[in-house]
Amino acid sequence: MDFKFVPIKPEIEITGFHSVYYFEFDKTFYHPSEKHDFWEMVYVDDGRINAIVDGVGIELSKGQVIFHTPMEPHSHIANHKDSSNLVVVSFACNSPLMSFFNRKIFNLEKSSQKILSLFLKESNNAMGSISGDFSNKSPLDFSAAAPGSVQLMQCYLVEFLFSLIRSDVTSVQAMQHTKTSRHIAESSLVSSIESFIAENLTGTPSLPLICEHFSLSRTYLCRIFKEGTGTSPINYWIDLKMKEAKKLIREGNYNITQVSEALGFSSIHHFTRMFKRFTGLSPTAYKTSVKQ
Repeated sequence: MDFKFVPIKPEIEITGFHSVYYFEFDKTFYHPSEKHDFWEMVYVDDGRINAIVDGVGIELSKGQVIFHTPMEPHSHIANHKDSSNLVVVSFACNSPLMSFFNRKIFNLEKSSQKILSLFLKESNNAMGSISGDFSNKSPLDFSAAAPGSVQLMQCYLVEFLFSLIRSDVTSVQAMQHTKTSRHIAESSLVSSIESFIAENLTGTPSLPLICEHFSLSRTYLCRIFKEGTGTSPINYWIDLKMKEAKKLIREGNYNITQVSEALGFSSIHHFTRMFKRFTGLSPTAYKTSVKQ
């Protein structure tokens, strides 16, 4: 009797990669909400970062990993306290077993960390180096890959996924809609909006600009910003301008017209009107008062 052939049916089949990154972010990093038709894995190699998934926020610490399902809105926001190093891998996979990874956070066991390190080693063998440039959206270049390295990337990632499925139940936590998760999401977002305004202080205060940059609706932006700061985004922006104007006037290196121009006002009259509205004094009167 001949041996019977028994085919193997892959339980998880990765059909390709879209990106492999190793990022080193500062404590103010933010990327707007995005969604795409492939899987994304985010591993925190060092530091801490907030992951926002469909409005649910959770803080990820060193050694934790999260998966974003295809077409799931998500963003990552630094907590303004810690810098972070992240491994981000996006890949194509239509296997039903992948549903196991939906809305879960994994604390990597040593065995899983070792497999991930082997994956990264083969990624370097396949591409020469792993990109750390967030703006680089170029297709992965495997043209000079070492023999077998791309297939080993696939094998190690599949092994990594199975290691998580088999991991101790205590190392897995589910994302939940709670007051805490909402606070993490919205407070992180407000901090990033404040940083964006500070970086664009000389520009014209604009709600559409903020909404476009952060992929937010006007109503949601104004609500969370008012709850977080006690004021509107526009008033916050103008107030920062006025604080900077007062500082420049006190330093005495510029005349009133130059201060107005430096802060991006369309005219000295507009600047004077806004300055008096927010400080109670005209720029000239304020300049006189600080010299007394």
